[in-house]
Amino acid sequence: MSKISVSVLSGHNEVGRTAVLLEAGGKRILLDYGMKLVPKSQPMFPPMVEDVDAVLLSHAHLDHSGGIPALFKSRKRPKIYAIDITREYADILLADAIKVARIREHELPYGMRETRQAIQNFRHIEFGVPFRIGEVEVTAYNAGHIPGSAMFYIRYNGKSVLYTGDLNVMETRLMPAADLSIPKVDLLIMESTYAFKEHPKREGQEMLLKEVVTETLKANGVAVIAGFAIGRLLEIAMALKARGYRGQMFLDGMARRGAEITDAYPDRVRDPDILRYVERFIKPVDGWRLRKKLVKRPTVILTTSGMLEGGPVHYYIKQLKDDPNSSITLTGFQIEGTEGRRLLEEGRMTIDGEEYEIQMKVNQLNFSAHASDSGLRYFVRQVEPEAVMTVHGELSEKFAKELMEQFGISAFAPNEGGEEILV
Repeated sequence: MSKISVSVLSGHNEVGRTAVLLEAGGKRILLDYGMKLVPKSQPMFPPMVEDVDAVLLSHAHLDHSGGIPALFKSRKRPKIYAIDITREYADILLADAIKVARIREHELPYGMRETRQAIQNFRHIEFGVPFRIGEVEVTAYNAGHIPGSAMFYIRYNGKSVLYTGDLNVMETRLMPAADLSIPKVDLLIMESTYAFKEHPKREGQEMLLKEVVTETLKANGVAVIAGFAIGRLLEIAMALKARGYRGQMFLDGMARRGAEITDAYPDRVRDPDILRYVERFIKPVDGWRLRKKLVKRPTVILTTSGMLEGGPVHYYIKQLKDDPNSSITLTGFQIEGTEGRRLLEEGRMTIDGEEYEIQMKVNQLNFSAHASDSGLRYFVRQVEPEAVMTVHGELSEKFAKELMEQFGISAFAPNEGGEEILV
């Protein structure tokens, strides 16, 4: 085949289980292969794919990486190309996915054996350094989403595809903005998570965060801040210090290991010196003895999980549920059906099978690591692709039509069923 063939296997008009199959030069290459976590139900996966030569993994989040071990049930075991830190993050996230599935009696299409095989098949790549998969040339560019997040620029026979994974065009405390110094693009495959949505100004969110913490501590309460293990809680800690918070913070859950990994790869964050300074004020929670002490004194606790579906945050909320002077702050979007969404809408949540009414002050802030609607349009304007395929968004079809009208270029959302697009 002298052309590039692209088929979107899943992640059409949804956020989750992203999987794109690219074929060129006799090679079958997956662009991510994720899973979709469904609250209170079985996780969902893309269709099974045979004879895969390679996976280009944009970043470690499970909606992009969570299906990869399933590929190792076949005899042909693909190489997984990713930035170095992505392998370390994926290792802990995939192991946790298996642990959670066992607890909830969910079935996954793989186990620890396939996960270990997948981790062993990672191949480290570097931003801006081209590499080859057969006759296909690939170059990774920083996507600005989390440490190690990459966009992939793929060239074959004079044609090019840029796959964004998740991207952010705005600089944050932890991350630089996405790299826009990209060569000519024939087809841009772009996420559209926040199409038609704008994020509030980050400065205002940081000030509100500082205000919540200050007021909670002044009232002798405990300020519990829930966030994602990879990147988010370090971003929160950096924001608090930048806004003048001088006290100690305690880091719990999988975020402890996430922070250790991030520390080991200082070149994957925007300013490692600032991060190291902030971490002088962060103490990892190393066991139940400290947890039990923390709920008895005014302090700041940064903990997982971000949508209150599990993790140490359940212990803290259960212990503090009757204390109106304490607060629980959610730092991102809460999917419908999650305990975080229930807490926001009903003031109640289920912990260890028991229903509780929560008297703590409940707050929600937006520290998203995705580009907003205006950021996505800015990215298209800067890259100037010949055509755009919108994926990874609930309004991707409507967004594609607007891009076509705004920029006068071909733009479309793929149909379900793996329709083949030739470049």
